[in-house]
Amino acid sequence: MGLSVVVSGYLLLALSMGTLPGEADTSAATDQVLKRLLQSRNTEGISASRKPRQTLNPQRSRRDTSASVEDCHSCGRNPMPIFADNYTARTCLDHMEHGASRCGYYVIDDGRESYVVFCDINTEIDFAWTLIESFALKHNSFVKRKALYVDWPLNENSPNWYMYRLSLGRMTRIRGHSIYWRATCEFLSAGIDHRDYVRAKVADVDPLTYKGQGSCKTVEYINIRGHVGVRMTAPFWNYDGHMHMDSSYLGSSCSFKANSGAVSKEDNWGYYGAINSKFRCTAHADSTTQYWMGDYVKRQRRSTSTACKGRDKVY
Repeated sequence: MGLSVVVSGYLLLALSMGTLPGEADTSAATDQVLKRLLQSRNTEGISASRKPRQTLNPQRSRRDTSASVEDCHSCGRNPMPIFADNYTARTCLDHMEHGASRCGYYVIDDGRESYVVFCDINTEIDFAWTLIESFALKHNSFVKRKALYVDWPLNENSPNWYMYRLSLGRMTRIRGHSIYWRATCEFLSAGIDHRDYVRAKVADVDPLTYKGQGSCKTVEYINIRGHVGVRMTAPFWNYDGHMHMDSSYLGSSCSFKANSGAVSKEDNWGYYGAINSKFRCTAHADSTTQYWMGDYVKRQRRSTSTACKGRDKVY
């Protein structure tokens, strides 16, 4: 069996399902395949006889701006991880700047090691996002007490939606090339429609270093159950537990309020001591929460005539 077939089989299983408590353990086998795949690279790339990955055209300086209505809410995913050719991809942004135009699995080299990550490079115009964590509500007990500044990797070599987190070292190195972070809900099924979504600058609140309880932090955009704020302050917790907001908190002096329609002590984007079925991340046991690091292409914005309607609403 060729390496391409082996990698495809294990990746499709591990990347789509992940390794969850009590389920079949595919991570060890997947890690071995990825290790062989990554080690097979040399200064000239993978040898011609072992070339199971897609690559990007280094001559392509701009990504394809065409987009279908479906792209507004979901990502087409490449089934095989894409390597960088003739450039160094430290984050997903480097892949996008060298021609990547669809979401999927990519190999990045953060200066210490190479590994596969999931990249979102087509749901928000000119933004590229690297997934650093994703977990399902039914597995909240495993992450509830783990703040993002705690080194607690989960299936970090097998990106998946249900129980996945990079090591603190990997997250820190990716953050070093990122200006923004965001938290999303149900990305796999809902994509990005900016509902139950928050985005902020790392300089305003760094999820990897912030330690606080209810401190007001500036966000660029926030939406909780349809309550929207643009360039407002919101209360965040990231102490002795996973980073989150409490949208029912009335004692806050922050400018953003989402207490209307909230349940008592409602948690958003983590911790989940109290949940609201109206909040997408906690709608049901299989609902998922994602954290991402990202940046945007630093050039004049393209005309939105070729973009999905609504994709640039919050910029």
